[in-house]
Amino acid sequence: MKKIIIAVGSILIIAFIFVLWFFKSDASNPYQDIQWGRFAGSCEGNEVPDKDYGKNFASCDYTIPEEEIPSFSQIPFAFTNTFDNKKSLPLMASALIDIDNDGIDEVFVGGGVTQEDALFKYTETGFIDISAQVNLPKKPKQTTTLGAVSFDLDKDGLTDLLLTGDYGILWYRNTGKSFEARKIDVKLNDKSTAATLTVGDYNKDGHADIFLCNYIPLSKMEGQTIFKDTNYGASSLLLQNNGDNTFKDITDEAGLAYIHNTFQAIFVDIDNDRFLDLVVAYDTGEARTYKNLDGKTFQLMPNPLTGKYAYPMGIAMGDYNNDGLIDFFFSNTGSSVPSFLARGDLAENDEFVGEWILLRNDRNFKFTDTAKETKIADFEFSWGAVFQDFNLDGLQDLVVAENYVDFPPHKLFKLPCRFLLQRPDGTFGATEDQSGVINKNYAITPLTGDFNLDGYPDLIYANLDGPVQAHINKGGTHHYLCVRFPENADYIGAKVVVETIGGKTLTDVYAIGEGLSSDQTAALTFGLGNATSVKTLKIIFPSGQEKTIEHPGIDQVHFVEM
Repeated sequence: MKKIIIAVGSILIIAFIFVLWFFKSDASNPYQDIQWGRFAGSCEGNEVPDKDYGKNFASCDYTIPEEEIPSFSQIPFAFTNTFDNKKSLPLMASALIDIDNDGIDEVFVGGGVTQEDALFKYTETGFIDISAQVNLPKKPKQTTTLGAVSFDLDKDGLTDLLLTGDYGILWYRNTGKSFEARKIDVKLNDKSTAATLTVGDYNKDGHADIFLCNYIPLSKMEGQTIFKDTNYGASSLLLQNNGDNTFKDITDEAGLAYIHNTFQAIFVDIDNDRFLDLVVAYDTGEARTYKNLDGKTFQLMPNPLTGKYAYPMGIAMGDYNNDGLIDFFFSNTGSSVPSFLARGDLAENDEFVGEWILLRNDRNFKFTDTAKETKIADFEFSWGAVFQDFNLDGLQDLVVAENYVDFPPHKLFKLPCRFLLQRPDGTFGATEDQSGVINKNYAITPLTGDFNLDGYPDLIYANLDGPVQAHINKGGTHHYLCVRFPENADYIGAKVVVETIGGKTLTDVYAIGEGLSSDQTAALTFGLGNATSVKTLKIIFPSGQEKTIEHPGIDQVHFVEM
């Protein structure tokens, strides 16, 4: 008996050590530097090895050159979110908003159930709380603000806040001196909590409509790995603006009825037909792509995740490969959760996708998942994400929030949050350590904007149950061009195309809701590298109207008007 006890104890100790090793190693970079070829030596980082792995190349070091890696300085941001997992879903609202039209974004952050939301302003010495100064309304007691976007709903030239939470939807109208709270009436069933939203004029009537992403309330939650129960979960809603900023639920008529917990969505024109399509991240399910057929109805279109199962949460959108088409990144549980745990109620023959997902737009609603070939597939448990060119080299980089507040291993082994710099060959490398932006907190999303107006994008992490972390880009010698949009229905979905003298084309789109529970800046930044001039700047508005500027000024912000 003693031998049996010793044997069992030894097995348990070994198993425990293995589990600790698994989750500790999960925080390491899965894409360590690889030496290609049989010979010693070095080669340029933009050379790609042949499939014969070095017969025609010397051994190549494909690390990103140090001079290309942006570095940041952390500055104070005096806000620490408090989270109660017995009372709130694990989400935290955040948004960039230019409240006074000075071209510098303020930062809205959501508090916990017993904590007020707050608004912060950038100064050279850190971000300061201006909530009282602008009379930021108090949210309803014992509620949590789960999502936020900045948007001028009434088109008065002042950017408002639209907030979601267990109180529904609130409109904080910007009066120019303060904010006044208004309730947007929306009928939700008892299985739906207003989690996040996106905004866009999908029917081209000049008024902003809302897609409201809903999640099941804690009181009705039965588990986090339920994939196949078609009656379990919340119902997200398409809300059509009646023309007076009241809204009508037309989800069924539009072909969007679906019972499933939803984290995030974005209105964006995928196929360049001037209608805003819809991209949705359904938790424990699919990332869905819906084509706007006629401004009235949507059609579900297939993509590489169709018919498969995953945990899509945050959405990043951008033209990462500079082909003029908008691509989409979806976060996922990644390598952090063993497949046998993540699969939940899936049958053996159901295909589960745990890796990160990068859908390259191949035109006409055709997509290819390029996460593996771009070397981002095998990272860890992630949330919100954003594309941005942080070193202004003309290639969009990717920043991804990590760590789950209710996942026990992340209490012991925090992930760093990934700062993935894009190489000239289209692959990404993790440089969060070298860049000085490691964030071992329960991050919900990154936010990015140029707070000090030096052209180089800065970085903020909205952290649940922890301090907000702010990093100012130290900059460099590269040039840029920036385009800032008014935040109203006439501009959502506007496409910007920058053509350089050397023939390079850079593209981005103004949309609402990138990240998770969040909204990014209304300014689009285009890195020009060492180029000292630009051939053309073209803006294609949702209406079809186009505006072209020949030889636009560089190293400056262009404020857009039709």
